[in-house]
Amino acid sequence: MIFSGCSKKELSYFPLSNGYKWRYDVLLETRDGIQKQKYILNNLGKRELNGVPVYLRESLDGTVFYYLDSDEGIYYLGNRNNNKIKPEFNKDKKLVIPEIHTVNKKWKQATITKLLKKTGPPQKTVFEIFARVELEVEIETLDAVVNVPAGRFKNCMKITMRGSSFKDAGNYVGLTLVGVEQTSWYARGVGLVKMERIETTKSNALDKGTLLIELASFETD
Repeated sequence: MIFSGCSKKELSYFPLSNGYKWRYDVLLETRDGIQKQKYILNNLGKRELNGVPVYLRESLDGTVFYYLDSDEGIYYLGNRNNNKIKPEFNKDKKLVIPEIHTVNKKWKQATITKLLKKTGPPQKTVFEIFARVELEVEIETLDAVVNVPAGRFKNCMKITMRGSSFKDAGNYVGLTLVGVEQTSWYARGVGLVKMERIETTKSNALDKGTLLIELASFETD
């Protein structure tokens, strides 16, 4: 099946309207091995929070994600899960899709590593590296073609993120250079269709973790 990446309902690369539903196949690889998972998201539409209009998405586990649609673009604000009474917002809102879609457009963004972990020997408890890494984000192309379980999507926006930072990870690792590379593909009227992320260190004890997310199905009301 071939999709042009367009929808009559909304032509955004990141649709926020109520009634959208996505199901993704997730492949996670850490030093603990490979895990295959399913991930489901539903748009809940617009709400008002402290007098500001925001858009909500909910995952199957009940986590709600908050987004702001501004003149500069669409920002991710933070989330609320079943353990939180109020949303927990990031100190700095994260730009997801800029309003002006220009090839080679760049901006800065910070991320926290989440794939560098190990629970096997020599550790008896979970060992993880949480490093803050400054990323350079760039729109590389608006003409990418992506093949995923949901089909073939043309004219996709390809966004890359790259950065590195030194981190003292303590025992077994010590001071090491942590690197993050992430590539995301977005189709108009559909949103995220594929994402690849790799986190690395210079230590053999905890050298890397990878994450692959691919769109399996997509629905609108």
